[in-house]
Amino acid sequence: MRDQERLAAVTAVVTRAVNQTDPMGLLSIGAPDDEYEPEIRELVAGLGDAWPDPTAVLRLCETVFGRFFGARYVSPRRMKRLAGCIVMGLRELERTW
Repeated sequence: MRDQERLAAVTAVVTRAVNQTDPMGLLSIGAPDDEYEPEIRELVAGLGDAWPDPTAVLRLCETVFGRFFGARYVSPRRMKRLAGCIVMGLRELERTW
């Protein structure tokens, strides 16, 4: 798989995880589907340093969402769920590489 294809695949995994978990509860109150686009870009960019360590992925999620929304508004439970979805998605993706 070429680098561009890998980037697109990783972005799709992260996008799916973020939209499914809706970590700030914005999609559930009617925000547009692309609401988390800036956060998704930051997560994808940071995965180069965090992957494959699940704890580092969790810290990345907390850092990114804390920076965009303020750390006190970030739910540890939602961040664990998001990080878990990203890790599971990337592990599945790796099996196809």
